[in-house]
Amino acid sequence: MSAAIPATPSPFKMPIWGYVLAGGMILALVLHFVHLEGALGAGLEVIAGLALIGGSCEALIVSVEGMSALFGWNKFVGGTIAAVVSNVPEIALLGFFVLDDPAMAFVIALMSVYTNSMVFALYALLLPKDRGSASIPAPIVRAGTDLLSFGGGLCLALAGTMICLREFDSPITSIGAPELAFVGGALFLVFMTFLITLVKNSKAEAEDEKRTREAARAAGEEAKGNQEVAHEEAHAGVPKTLGGVVGLLLLGVLGSFLGGHAMSDVGDFIVTSFPGLSRMTVALILALIAGVPTYVIVGNAHLQKQPLIALSNTFGGLTQNLFNVMAICCLMIAGFNWLGILDHTTIPINLATTLSVLFIYPTYTILARAIEDDGKFNWIELVSLLALFSFLMFILTRDT
Repeated sequence: MSAAIPATPSPFKMPIWGYVLAGGMILALVLHFVHLEGALGAGLEVIAGLALIGGSCEALIVSVEGMSALFGWNKFVGGTIAAVVSNVPEIALLGFFVLDDPAMAFVIALMSVYTNSMVFALYALLLPKDRGSASIPAPIVRAGTDLLSFGGGLCLALAGTMICLREFDSPITSIGAPELAFVGGALFLVFMTFLITLVKNSKAEAEDEKRTREAARAAGEEAKGNQEVAHEEAHAGVPKTLGGVVGLLLLGVLGSFLGGHAMSDVGDFIVTSFPGLSRMTVALILALIAGVPTYVIVGNAHLQKQPLIALSNTFGGLTQNLFNVMAICCLMIAGFNWLGILDHTTIPINLATTLSVLFIYPTYTILARAIEDDGKFNWIELVSLLALFSFLMFILTRDT
């Protein structure tokens, strides 16, 4: 019997996102020491920021894929955690805006809900249709509608309170740190419950996969070998050690921090260079920039011919921006005030902040209704969603 020849490890090959991240870091470092004024400097900051955010997002996702391989998570649990960590670049970006202008950060976090809602509706148009309808993944139907209902109801109550305080000349003219801490804590608690519910709902799928593997093993060694090959292919290019996972995670966080700093400088340039733009228009532009991580995930999933995973990520983007990103934004504003960093600077109750909160309700209501009736999107619902989101963004950016 001949001895088995040990497999030689394949040489390391830098992925494309690695070059993008490295290039962004080098450019950001150069711009830190060589200050360029005007549009040229802002343009280079945009390139550096987008490269850092896109590359760090990929690093975070690959690190989670490595965790899935190490801990035996199924693809749904791994995808959910990947969607969560992909918000780190956006949270880092908002952190810089919170330090510079808490009200602008508050509005940007809310505007990103509307931009991601538009992305969700637009991508749903690309889904394969069965008699004019596109199916929605079951976990979204089961847990997503409850999340949308609570988010819409909470924002309606908060907006109603803001309107009453302003209309009846109340001495309270801003949302204070205690209120922000309560709202942020409540949103984050609900989000964590949502994640637990999603994982619980995926157990049935995991059990089905386990039974399929056992049946394949019983069928013979060839099927078993094929499964092992498929498993290796599914986790190709991801770190196989805990050190590699942690290293990529730290690299992604560092890139997120640097990218957020670069894009915050771009935001300052837009505000100072275009004073004629309304505050909400600037917030919309910055919200689109902050949504780059979500667009990266959706694009990758679509290129890999996994439309339902892409749709799940777009839905995760529009819900996580309220229950995760917005919650952490509120907690950061409250915390920085308590620490004395912001010096009692909170969220003013004005037209921009009130409309941003109020319009979450119709956005989430129509989404919940479209999902829960039959678990599918038809053309009427898709066109209605696009019309509503376009109208809401038009109103929000109209001289407010």
